[in-house]
Amino acid sequence: MKYFLLLIASLFSLSADAATEWVRAEVVRVDTAKQRIVLKHEPIPSIKMPAMTMRFDVVKEVPLDSYRPGDRVQFQFKEASGSLDVTAMEKLK
Repeated sequence: MKYFLLLIASLFSLSADAATEWVRAEVVRVDTAKQRIVLKHEPIPSIKMPAMTMRFDVVKEVPLDSYRPGDRVQFQFKEASGSLDVTAMEKLK
């Protein structure tokens, strides 16, 4: 039983690490009305995702109105109900 609990705790810590991972990307399109963004992102090793262009939902705390197509950014995400939601984003210089 002790080993089972240790295994479960380890799995939760791995998913927590993925949530703090920063991924570099370029903004392709911003939809402030639907709180969504399309990003051309680098590979995301923690979830074994290759580089691609895809749409993300964005939490309300991220101010999408300050981002424009062509901006270089880095973002954090969480997996939620089969989709990836951007939880933090900042511009790169």
